[in-house]
Amino acid sequence: MPIIKLVNNMKNEHKIEGSIWNWVIIECTRNLEKCREAIKKYLDSMCPDKSMCIDIIDKQRSKVSMYKWVDALIKSGVPDGRARLILYVISRYLVNIKKMDINEAELVIEEFIDNSCRNYNDCSKIYKSWIRNVLRRVRDGGWMPWSLDRIKKEDPDLHNIINNIINRSNK
Repeated sequence: MPIIKLVNNMKNEHKIEGSIWNWVIIECTRNLEKCREAIKKYLDSMCPDKSMCIDIIDKQRSKVSMYKWVDALIKSGVPDGRARLILYVISRYLVNIKKMDINEAELVIEEFIDNSCRNYNDCSKIYKSWIRNVLRRVRDGGWMPWSLDRIKKEDPDLHNIINNIINRSNK
């Protein structure tokens, strides 16, 4: 959905009026970055208790930092276990922690697959239709990514692969 249509839908659904909202709409017609800034300023102006809003933002940042190891996996790729990582970790991280839309998340997963092929010669086919289906199910179910502890318990071989990559990226 184009951003301007999304913004107008928000305006209609929430009966938003006023000059600041009109400014948001104008900014959203310019480009995505200006739109994001304008919406952030608008939401900041709507927060009655700044400490509560900051707390919500800090909790989200904390979740993202808890899963920073996933970013290292995406950048490096893996020698084995791509589908399991996409299903249980990467898709859930991108959609439900980083709050990416399905198209953005799909691009990041394709980058992960390309990096796995380039760096580890793990080039077997993973179908885009399967990736999209996983992303939709993850979004609709609100499923959170597996933690390193859960991976260690459920899939020790995959945990060893992840640990090797994390240890290499920390050096």
